[in-house]
Amino acid sequence: MGEHDAMMARFVHDYLELLDHRVSSIRHHLDQRNFMTAHVALLSLESTSVMVGAEELASAAGRLREAVEEGERDEVDDLMADVAGEAERTREQLGEGGTAPRADQPEP
Repeated sequence: MGEHDAMMARFVHDYLELLDHRVSSIRHHLDQRNFMTAHVALLSLESTSVMVGAEELASAAGRLREAVEEGERDEVDDLMADVAGEAERTREQLGEGGTAPRADQPEP
């Protein structure tokens, strides 16, 4: 595994380690009506999801972010459920059973 591959594997590993906390944090901020903080967290989740190839999660986070921006509060619960579902699918795809290299794999 080259240096770039090792760095990407580490990034994916760290992304997955933080994913549940990030989703929970977004949900908490939305529940507390702290929409600005939720917006920033959604931007972060959206951009890092793109970086690891989790396009569906990035799209779900983007839809929720747009609803928060536009004040469409009646859609937030359903969109948050979409984010949580996509996060779970992303974990399955990128986790140990997925195609992403693991950070703890030794170089050949």
